[in-house]
Amino acid sequence: MNLELLFENFSKHIQLTEAEKAIVAALAVERKVKKGQFLVHVGAICRSTHFVTKGAIYSYFTDLAGDSHIVQFAVEDWWISEMKSFFMQVPARFNVQALEDSTIIEFPFETLERLYAQVPKIERYFRIITINGFITFQDRIVQNMSMTVEERYLAFHQKYSKLELRFPQKMIAEYLGVSAEFLSKVKKRLAEKEMGK
Repeated sequence: MNLELLFENFSKHIQLTEAEKAIVAALAVERKVKKGQFLVHVGAICRSTHFVTKGAIYSYFTDLAGDSHIVQFAVEDWWISEMKSFFMQVPARFNVQALEDSTIIEFPFETLERLYAQVPKIERYFRIITINGFITFQDRIVQNMSMTVEERYLAFHQKYSKLELRFPQKMIAEYLGVSAEFLSKVKKRLAEKEMGK
């Protein structure tokens, strides 16, 4: 199991000793996930949090009208899970599914609790990334309430341009809360503006 990417991610916020890394390595679980495979189903309890070392994964829910809404994307070096379900051990509201064949490192709920006790820095790390994630979700709510679709797309493109190469336009549209057709019109309009400069 290659934990290099995980340890690089940890090092952005905490510094682990070799002994602490050994504890993490002993508790981490690597799993291969096939394209289309679910990591979490709506209604089931999310048992693990997942760090992506290879591939692309997303979370979504389907509303009563049958429309899908993307909640989160994750590619290499990102975490993904159904947060409420995982931390409160309650039924999931979102599906988490692999878009590509992927490799993930998992920490089941009980294992993560044990890791917090054995390596307290890990709890600090998760506090930092949870705060950062919460701020990102708040920014997204503000954008959805105050920006035009064009402005939301430009903000997404600026922050996550690499995701557009990995995820279909239909999924980007679902993330932005519009139809794929409408997003296509927005992108065409932006391209025409750029050419007219």
